[in-house]
Amino acid sequence: MRLLLSVVVLVLLSGTAFGQFKVPEASKEGFAKKYPKAESVKWKSARDGIYTVDFSSDGQKTTASFDSNGKWVLSEVKIDESGLPAAVKQAIAKDYGDFELDWAKQLSSPEWPVAYRVALDQEGYTVRVNFSPDGKALEKEEERD
Repeated sequence: MRLLLSVVVLVLLSGTAFGQFKVPEASKEGFAKKYPKAESVKWKSARDGIYTVDFSSDGQKTTASFDSNGKWVLSEVKIDESGLPAAVKQAIAKDYGDFELDWAKQLSSPEWPVAYRVALDQEGYTVRVNFSPDGKALEKEEERD
């Protein structure tokens, strides 16, 4: 029994250690410079040298990504359909009229100061599309369930 308890404790502790990651100071500094008024900051993941953080800014829940040198990569804010520009709604209706909108996000990055990402579903098929504010499709990903 004592051996079993020791094994369980060891597994729990090792899982905690492996689940943690260290955010580089440069990433934290880049974030603080870009979002000086951020609140409820929580660094949530690290992948391929990109560090992702959730926070609130100006009353909006936001997710942003920074590289290990502190360079801003991407920010996204979840929005509802009413937050999409008319041109984006028209493009969705024209090209994906029989799809259901799952979610929408407003994106910004050094490459795209403003863009909109939507996930559209249709019977086991999901399409995620990035649109410019004028409704032009910038990128598209497809996935079958």
